[in-house]
Amino acid sequence: EDLGQHAHEIYKSPKWPGKPLFYVCVQSVTDTDCAPPGHANLFLLIPLAAGLEDSDAERERLYEMTMRRMEEHTGEEIRDFVTVKRAYAMRDFEKDYRAYKGNAYGLANTLFQTAVFKPPAKCWAVDNLYFAGQLTVPGPGVPPALISGRIVSDLISQHDRRGHGVQRLFPRCVPSGRTAAMICVAVVTL
Repeated sequence: EDLGQHAHEIYKSPKWPGKPLFYVCVQSVTDTDCAPPGHANLFLLIPLAAGLEDSDAERERLYEMTMRRMEEHTGEEIRDFVTVKRAYAMRDFEKDYRAYKGNAYGLANTLFQTAVFKPPAKCWAVDNLYFAGQLTVPGPGVPPALISGRIVSDLISQHDRRGHGVQRLFPRCVPSGRTAAMICVAVVTL
C-alpha cells in the first residue's frame, strides 16, 4: 500500500486510514509462553492519527482489512482460526495511561524533541521527581529505556551525595498528540 497516503492520513488530514500499513509480529514463534500450546500469538500494529473518534466499528474495519491483506499475502486462511481477539487503541491509551489524545508513541519525532532535546530525567519543576523510560533521555526502545533507568539511578545517587538536586540540562517537551496506534492481538489455533 501507499506509505505517503497513510502518512497523509496521520499527519496532514487525520482520519482512520483507507488502506492502512501495519506491522506484524508472531512472538510465540520465539517465545512459546506467549500463547497456549497449539496456538500462536499474532500481534498487529497499525499507526493512526491521535485524537480520532475511536469506535468499535472502525477497529473492526481495520482488523478485517489487515487480516484480509495478510491472508492474500501469505496464501493462508487466518481469520477462521482466531480463537481470541482484542483491539487496543486510542480510548484504551487514554483510559489506561492518560495518554494525550490516545497518543501511543509519546513525543513528536521532530528535531526539537529528539537527542538532547528530549525531556530530562530530572523534573525541572518538582524537586526529587525523576523520569525514566522511552520518552526521556536517551530515547525510545528497550535498551535506551533501560539506560534511562541507570541514568536516573546515577542522578539520585548524585543528589544524595551532594545534598541538593541536579541542574536542569534539557528543555521541557510536550506530547505531540499527533500519532496513535491500534494494536490487535489474536490467538490463533495452529
